[in-house]
Amino acid sequence: MNSMNPTRSLFFKTICLLFFHVCMAPSAEAQTQKETATYEIVVLGLKIGNLTAQKLAAGDSVRYTVDSNVKFWFFGDVDLQFLTRSHFKGGKIIKTFSESKTNRGNFDSKINWTGTQYQVDAKSYKYANRTPVKGPLSWCSTKLFFHEPIGQELFLAEVYGVAAPIKKISTGVYEIEVEGNTNQYHYKAGKLEKIVVESPIKDYQVRRVK
Repeated sequence: MNSMNPTRSLFFKTICLLFFHVCMAPSAEAQTQKETATYEIVVLGLKIGNLTAQKLAAGDSVRYTVDSNVKFWFFGDVDLQFLTRSHFKGGKIIKTFSESKTNRGNFDSKINWTGTQYQVDAKSYKYANRTPVKGPLSWCSTKLFFHEPIGQELFLAEVYGVAAPIKKISTGVYEIEVEGNTNQYHYKAGKLEKIVVESPIKDYQVRRVK
């Protein structure tokens, strides 16, 4: 029986080895971990909107997105679509973007890490801020939908472009005060169950659905 030519044998082994590594290597999709949580937005017991939070993690890069829409009456119809995105690298915030579209005007805020501080260009209803923020920081509102803090962290408010401390007030309950409004975050078994939000227009709650 004739043996295989050594050159052909080496080529065959190389092809088999490459094929094995291609088949066994994890795909980009497999390396990306995705989590989604859904909430309802409630005022005085009445549902006025929906909110979806999403986390995409790949290596040391994590992206959070929170997308919501509400409609209610406050001396006239108020229709609001709100989107917030944040990008973390190595556990630190490197970029955030928030956008609100309403029947009373559109606003957006951008925050970018420059290597020494956060560059801020924040705009919302009757508010504007371009004052830089010292950093780097590791917490913002989008991250709180998927991770419970311990109550000693410094929080970056994506809409206003300011930093504020996260205060633990009891087991699983945390408070953050930004621009005179205090929001309360309630966790159960490490999951965010509810946010009690102070708003210049109307206080409301964000309640977990699943």
